[in-house]
Amino acid sequence: INLRTQHPKTAKQIEKSYSIHPVSARVLAARDFKADEMLEVFLNPTLGKGLPPDTQLYGLQAGCELVEQIASDKQTVAICCDFDVDGLSGGSLLSSFLRDAGIENTVYVPDRFKDGYGLNAAMVQQAKADGHSLLICVDYGTTNHKELTLAREIGLRSIVIDHHHVGDHVVPADVFINPQQKNCKFADGILCAAGLVWYFTIGLKKYCKQASKLDPRRYLDLACLGTICDMVPLQGVNRVIAKRGLEMLSQTSRVGLQALKNVCGINQEVTGGHVGFGIGPRINAAGRMLDGNLVIELLTTSDSLRAKKIADRLNRLNLERQDTEAIIKDAAHEQVQSLSGLPYGIVCHGDDFHTGVIGIVAQRMVESYYRPTAVLGQENGIYKGSVRGIKDFSVVEALTDLGDILLKFGGHAGAGGFSIAPENLATFKQRFNETCMKRLEKVSLEPLSTADTTASLAEIDIRLVEDFKNFAPFGIGNAAPQLLVEDLKVQSVQVLKNAHLKVQFSDGKVSMPALMWRTTTHPAL
Repeated sequence: INLRTQHPKTAKQIEKSYSIHPVSARVLAARDFKADEMLEVFLNPTLGKGLPPDTQLYGLQAGCELVEQIASDKQTVAICCDFDVDGLSGGSLLSSFLRDAGIENTVYVPDRFKDGYGLNAAMVQQAKADGHSLLICVDYGTTNHKELTLAREIGLRSIVIDHHHVGDHVVPADVFINPQQKNCKFADGILCAAGLVWYFTIGLKKYCKQASKLDPRRYLDLACLGTICDMVPLQGVNRVIAKRGLEMLSQTSRVGLQALKNVCGINQEVTGGHVGFGIGPRINAAGRMLDGNLVIELLTTSDSLRAKKIADRLNRLNLERQDTEAIIKDAAHEQVQSLSGLPYGIVCHGDDFHTGVIGIVAQRMVESYYRPTAVLGQENGIYKGSVRGIKDFSVVEALTDLGDILLKFGGHAGAGGFSIAPENLATFKQRFNETCMKRLEKVSLEPLSTADTTASLAEIDIRLVEDFKNFAPFGIGNAAPQLLVEDLKVQSVQVLKNAHLKVQFSDGKVSMPALMWRTTTHPAL
């Protein structure tokens, strides 16, 4: 366990200035906060203080002016979005905003099993056949050079709103909005697609007269879904979107979100945990197991009965996803345990591995073995793979190293996807391990827990819990506070539902229970 450097004087200043729990103050000081404006924005993130100017987002004004031109000519828009939470929430947000502005649009979602990830030629041609004049890509497009060139050739204007890795190629879109491009770096490049789309609505209100009376704040309930679920740092602008979006989600008037909350059993203030572990997985289940278009309909419908039916369907799909995931995860563990030693880069594959859940399984393998992991399943004679990484390791850079043997790939630092011909699978296994070995040369292969500060059991009280609630939502860039409590004795150990661990601890003065999820053992017990 690594204990952060403590700053007792700063902690005292924070405690006094903000009237917060002394342990909370120690946590904030250890995270390099001081009693200044930056801490004020963290504790009380508002749309006025925490947002960088939209003028800094390269391409935003040009994109909004193009939409204004299309709308003024009474033409319509095709929105093409990804099938995960980020793409679906971003696509639904943009569709709803444009429709509220009187701009007709159609949303197209690729079929994970027939089309794979990203924009494809069939979608481009269908958008043209349906009479649209402008194509807007949400959560992909950066690497879809052929498809965007096709769009241009058949007379479709195009805007790409994406946040994935940008290579050396020029993106052949009329407008390219991606903070990862060299001339941008808006908000340090941390926004997901749904967050970028929300910023795009701010621009539309300014530059598109049809949208001048709309309030982008009304769409934060959709923007926060992608922001929380897409593993982007929950700092700065993302914290504002997530925090204020959760408040809107708690009182949303969207019947689709209300139906989702109902099937998740959420009847209180919505938290980041509700989104990350309840709403998000059910949205993802559609794209993983069946069809992402279900989610678009759910998030944009005004029919409460239809919304309930779709939400119930997503709930069943999520249960099916959990069963499928468990089967593949067990098979993947067997493959790793059959090896003579643990490789630097793990590769697990099966012809019958459901490609809708291989990303989740890859993440579970990383949690078990703390190695970059690729999990592959076969579709139509081609292997499709999903990769998850560890701290200080870039997945997309590793895939770039292997680009010559891949049919297609993309992603970002923490996660990526690819497709590969079966005859190259053995080569991929070898070279993935080699590139991981090279890239992990100076990276710790032992997961290290970082404690923010020390505390006694007596200090852990309701007031502290309330403070920590205000620090939420938690995720990358804003981890849940971790406290180091020393010299504890174990009073009892209990396994809950054959899945979780409950331990009763005592320091001689205070006794307190603790829970550990998704495990029934611990090496210290």
